[in-house]
Amino acid sequence: MVYLTKREKDLIEFFLTIGVLGLIFFSLYLYTGNWPPMTIVESSSMEHGTNFTWGVINAGDIVLIKKVYSVNDIITYVQGREINYSTYGDYGNVILYEPYNNTVPIIHRAMFYITWNGTRFYIKGENIAIKEGWMKIIGYDVILMDVGFKHKDFAVDLSPFVGEDGFITMGDNNLGIYVPGTEGILPNATVYFASDQNNNLAPGPVKLYQIVGVAVGWIPWLGVLKLLIYGDTYYIPIQSYFYFGVLMTIIIIVLLFYDDIIRMIKKLFK
Repeated sequence: MVYLTKREKDLIEFFLTIGVLGLIFFSLYLYTGNWPPMTIVESSSMEHGTNFTWGVINAGDIVLIKKVYSVNDIITYVQGREINYSTYGDYGNVILYEPYNNTVPIIHRAMFYITWNGTRFYIKGENIAIKEGWMKIIGYDVILMDVGFKHKDFAVDLSPFVGEDGFITMGDNNLGIYVPGTEGILPNATVYFASDQNNNLAPGPVKLYQIVGVAVGWIPWLGVLKLLIYGDTYYIPIQSYFYFGVLMTIIIIVLLFYDDIIRMIKKLFK
């Protein structure tokens, strides 16, 4: 039997911990195809209100991002609404994309995908949506009715993007940006032009090469630490501070009383 000193045991535990963490990150890389395999959300554009909402992307959350190889790997809001498929509190997939080269990526929902034949555009899934009555196409304006947690009518003006295929995107929390003069596009309704494309967040419909990946996993609160270090805390929900504090307290207690906890666990399973 080999007897190890406390220092030797501590070193073994340290390297085992590093190895386990390395294995976890390597596994995440294999699963997502991206490095880094995750992103920390810095803004409130995907939040559903001013409070932390479980299952929704909040500022300070970490989101796993899986690489996509085809536009068919992404289910849009329009397609998701037709088949009742939702992620992060609404229909369709959330994507991370770079609007311009070497800029901070944006994590927003893919609302619909357009293709063009001359000056005529087509939307994936438009036939069912129009038949069911929650999509209308008026000239170059596309209107989706009763959208999101705000239940607003979402409109997109496609006239600046004739001939440009790609995804129209929007943050869940951005559906409320009032544009004067938009009343009357639909009778008895106020229409909101809240897409990234109509608000200068993106230069046009998002192309496949701009997309880092699709959101496939969600870890709440842990990203608060980075935002605190960089002083980028404006959008963090108050509740996230509380939950993050509780989580950090648990981690500290575990680290301080690690040996005692291990002994207790061993006794339980004897």
